[in-house]
Amino acid sequence: MELDRTAVDRVLRRASEMTATHPGVPGSTGRMNEQVLLEAADEAGLDLDAVRISLAIERLGPTPPQRRLDRTVGPRRVSVERIMALDADTLLGRLDDHLQRRHGMRRTRSAADRGEWRKRTDAVATVQRLARTGTVSVNLRKLGGVEARTSVVDTGRTLVRLVADRSPQRTEAVAGGSAVSGFGLVAAGVLAIVATPVAAAATPVALGAGYATARMGRSRHVALVDDLEGLLDDVEHGTRPVTLSDDVRRVLRQLRS
Repeated sequence: MELDRTAVDRVLRRASEMTATHPGVPGSTGRMNEQVLLEAADEAGLDLDAVRISLAIERLGPTPPQRRLDRTVGPRRVSVERIMALDADTLLGRLDDHLQRRHGMRRTRSAADRGEWRKRTDAVATVQRLARTGTVSVNLRKLGGVEARTSVVDTGRTLVRLVADRSPQRTEAVAGGSAVSGFGLVAAGVLAIVATPVAAAATPVALGAGYATARMGRSRHVALVDDLEGLLDDVEHGTRPVTLSDDVRRVLRQLRS
């Protein structure tokens, strides 16, 4: 349920009144707290569950901004959100297990309500990624890192936002599109010396090829969102991460059969 602007204004006005009449406490900033907002929303007859979710989203802050080029090659930072029936510790612990054991990342920052993982670049991690080609999502393998932030909705639920850094994949798409366009335009320039009509036809084809290559970045962005949702599925259901040794044992069983 989404709160309409009129309802929000009504709740804030009532909450402001309640805050003004409420006796101050030592150290109080005078700002309304979430409990006052919930009480005001209850008086206004709003769905308190929707209000709690709205407050949880507000605590996480804004999502990564979108740029003009994002429409073509996809954004640098991709975010997905979900409410889970898990506490923050369990949620982040499961996520850490999957990202480290399954996707070759290491945790670089840690807090009670958030975590950050970066792509491992050591030789062992490189060999593991090569060995697992075809068994792990290429979109997740190419990420620069992942950040997770959590926000409590109520005693039984937590809102999590994953923000994935796909800068390496995006740079690849932009470079590929530029290279194809550039090569095509150079070829068109050479043809212009030999045959002007052929060059005129080749130029839009070259630009179109570059655009199509860059558009692949956009489709990869869509695929990445699906893979991040799949990662959250595994976290939510408590699925055990498949490790490299599991893959090796599976291959050996297939060879024996």
